[in-house]
Amino acid sequence: MDTVTHGIAGSVLARSASERGAARTALLLGLVAGVFPDVDLFFTTSRLQYLREHRSWSHSFVYLPLFALGFALVTRAIFRRARLGVLCLFAAIGLGSHILFDWITSFGTMFFVPFTRERYSLDWVFILDPLFTGIAFLALVCSLIWRSRGRRIAAIGAGILALYILLCAALHAKALATWRQMDRPPPGSIVAALPQFLSPFRWLGLSQRTGEVHVAFFDIGPFARAAPVDPRPPQRLTQVFSSLSDFYPSPERARIRVFHQPPETRLLSECRRQSDVAIYLAFARFPLATLQPQPDGGAVITWEDLRFLPWFAGPWGRDRRGGFRREPFVYRVRVDPTGRALERSFVTSSGVHSVMESAH
Repeated sequence: MDTVTHGIAGSVLARSASERGAARTALLLGLVAGVFPDVDLFFTTSRLQYLREHRSWSHSFVYLPLFALGFALVTRAIFRRARLGVLCLFAAIGLGSHILFDWITSFGTMFFVPFTRERYSLDWVFILDPLFTGIAFLALVCSLIWRSRGRRIAAIGAGILALYILLCAALHAKALATWRQMDRPPPGSIVAALPQFLSPFRWLGLSQRTGEVHVAFFDIGPFARAAPVDPRPPQRLTQVFSSLSDFYPSPERARIRVFHQPPETRLLSECRRQSDVAIYLAFARFPLATLQPQPDGGAVITWEDLRFLPWFAGPWGRDRRGGFRREPFVYRVRVDPTGRALERSFVTSSGVHSVMESAH
């Protein structure tokens, strides 16, 4: 979930738990605490470190009580008449809501750092959801306008937000069942249905089997229509919204694409053991590798996480259909014939950027 939405939602939820005399404190403390967990972004100096550290220590339930107490003590120095326990409650609501609202997305949140760095995700809500943000924002504005009824308004807004999340959870269950019926993955496959941009009815189905990954975009809503046989990808930002329905057909008309993993080789195995690649693969849920042999006997190996596959194009480097953006996390390693890494970098459709290291 985006940071602004976290702040708004934290403010509304804290206000719903406050008495009238503590309304201003609840709104401010809920806002600040709701935003706080994303402070980890200021401690990442590279994109690879971002993949490793974002949603880790600052999103941990283990540290939440300490952060809540710290916020309460600082706030007590400003609002001297406020009770410390009440301030801890408001801060905990803001912090806890941030962690939970990140959990319902598909990025993955590390709840229990430092004991484990395992990521948890429910895949219910897209990371940027205008409906989610709109509900929280409307509740906040109304509670500020009608202050005498602010707590009741905030509580109603929180209830509507909870109902929307439950709706997304139900749609996710339906989408996951639909995807399993569409693709019929064998036992042991890793299967997911991931929420998509601007609609709780649009989903990306993914199943990772031995040696291949199956992918399909589909719409389980009542207004899904037959997509063109070969829809044109958007070339400009202004074409995104008009092209969405062309790439999310009804399940019976969806096209399942199959992407094959390269055969396991010594160079690929050596690449997996590189510390930076291990970080990337710990983050990626549906990694796809591309191996390009080089004249010197080495190889260029590209890793990509198909969770971030654009709806209008195939994986990075595997098609020439164009489009104005590509995947945000594509990692490239060039190795020599012994498997030693010569270059490490993130890439985009326009070339290599964010170079991490170059060995000579």
